Amino acid sequence: MNVVEMQEKLAAIQKDYIDTLEEAIKRLEDEIKEASEVEQTGNPEWEKSIEGYIDELHSIIFSLPEPRYGNEELHEKIAALRKRIKDIYADFKKMIKN
Repeated sequence: MNVVEMQEKLAAIQKDYIDTLEEAIKRLEDEIKEASEVEQTGNPEWEKSIEGYIDELHSIIFSLPEPRYGNEELHEKIAALRKRIKDIYADFKKMIKN
């Protein structure tokens, strides 16, 4: 395997990882939306669980290195993930205060 093939393989692996993080964020958004609709908020155990999940995703997303071998799309996805997780946390905090 030459250097170019290794770089392409690394970029593909990182893209798959970022796609998986996007799916996790989508599931988190769905869980929060569903809970707000059925008034599950106010349950301290649920709130602690969701906040822990948000914190874990936040740590993972903000520790992602910028892709060295990826294209601009991966850079944009990482930036979008970082913004989404911050927005989710802010919305979650507003929701549990109500």
